[in-house]
Amino acid sequence: GLSFMDELIGQVAEKLNIDVDAAERPVGILLSLVKSHGDQNKVGELFEKMPGAGELAAQYGSEEGRSGGLFGMLGGGLMGAPLAALAKLQATGLDMQQIKTLGRTVLGYARENAGEDLVRQVTSSIPGLNSYL
Repeated sequence: GLSFMDELIGQVAEKLNIDVDAAERPVGILLSLVKSHGDQNKVGELFEKMPGAGELAAQYGSEEGRSGGLFGMLGGGLMGAPLAALAKLQATGLDMQQIKTLGRTVLGYARENAGEDLVRQVTSSIPGLNSYL
């Protein structure tokens, strides 16, 4: 059977009408945003219920350091994290509509597996995220 992440990436590819290979990166970028900026305890709980999420987040999260780049320019402001992630997602060739679909698909899948409450606690701990989802 498919692993948890393969299944999620497959769903994203289908909904965005892109290649499975092309879908891995956007999912990784989104998970890495969650991992870096969400409430660490809650993210830990969430990722336990989403096998492979931590690994994928780590794989796509290390491209920019905590400071510098876009984050630095925005003074690490509240909106900095989602904006930087957004820029990275657009750089993968997705448009805003696809990015919103990506967010909904990943969060929907997370809810099915980790429960509504936990997912809400994680997303609400990331400033500015809800405006993109």
